[in-house]
Amino acid sequence: MRIDHVEIHEADIFEVLLDSFPDMIHSVDDDGNIIYTNKTAEALLGYTCEELLKINIRQLYADSVLKDVDTGFSSLKKDGGWSGESLLKAKDGTIIPVEIRSFSIYDDDGNFVRTFTILRDIRQLKKLQEELVHSGRLAAIGELASGVAHDINNPLTVIVLSNEIVLRELERMKVPDCKELQHVKLQSANVQKASKSIEKLASHLRNFSRGMVESRETVDLACTIEDALFLTNSKIQKNGVEVVCNIEKGKYFVECSPNQIEQVFVNMASNASDAMAGLPERKLKVSVSTDKLEYLDCWRCDFTDTGSGISPEIIEDIFQSFFTTKEKGKGTGLGLSISRGIVSEHKGEIKVTSEMGKGTTFSIYLPCAVNQSE
Repeated sequence: MRIDHVEIHEADIFEVLLDSFPDMIHSVDDDGNIIYTNKTAEALLGYTCEELLKINIRQLYADSVLKDVDTGFSSLKKDGGWSGESLLKAKDGTIIPVEIRSFSIYDDDGNFVRTFTILRDIRQLKKLQEELVHSGRLAAIGELASGVAHDINNPLTVIVLSNEIVLRELERMKVPDCKELQHVKLQSANVQKASKSIEKLASHLRNFSRGMVESRETVDLACTIEDALFLTNSKIQKNGVEVVCNIEKGKYFVECSPNQIEQVFVNMASNASDAMAGLPERKLKVSVSTDKLEYLDCWRCDFTDTGSGISPEIIEDIFQSFFTTKEKGKGTGLGLSISRGIVSEHKGEIKVTSEMGKGTTFSIYLPCAVNQSE
């Protein structure tokens, strides 16, 4: 084939190929000043070509890796090549993890002239790696949960039987009905209620570890919230939290897995209590009202605390698995992630609003049970 009147330069072809390359490419001189960059670099970092050609390569790296950049650049000039991972910083401040392969170009006398570097954006790869790690952790948690649930049953059986014996002995003694006796009976009833709650939690742990789907039933939200507050009462009292909850029974019904929804409410109450620990004002208000999720009639369950609030910088991250602001050993970072998953499975949603220094409201939207909403 003959092409007339068209002159194709190899340099032009090479430049087109570099510009079209899917990875970022740049070249820097002996002082680290950028002397070449391709269009992918512009798109990735948010700079124009003109801007990039006026800055030093150190300006493109995150502050946390600058020391490593200086060391790597010195090694590159000396050894002729370097590969590894690092962190770039885009014009808007976004940190981008990259995989780097860099080569040195020398003149005929062996003097360093410039670099030729290929950088690949590995954000998707890092995200996939994190998800795999999380999956492995969740699998381990499931196995642990099954063992814990099994170990709970034996002492729980003893507690239930011992409590029943105490009640029978009190009946046999036929002691006069006095204030002290009423107090003992009340404490015994609390033991019985707590034991049933532990039994439900143990059953839920077993189902979770086996991947079983709990059956759903019509549940009164007032009762479920009451049980959740009972389970967290110890922490609430320890942190000196005042609870305001005047939800009317027999009014708010949902079709749900009761143990799962109770778990969500327990998490909400527990987190709110922790958020207010040590603060002058410690009040948790729990309420239920009518609302809509798109076109779906819902009950909105609000848990409003007077805690320190959640900063705007992290409010989008709080539902991520293993994300926690609590001290090491005081939180797994799974509560909100699991809660959101449970609510989503029930065709609902969790929303959060917060103001620094004033408090936070978590709103759990759950579809009204058919023929039960008003």
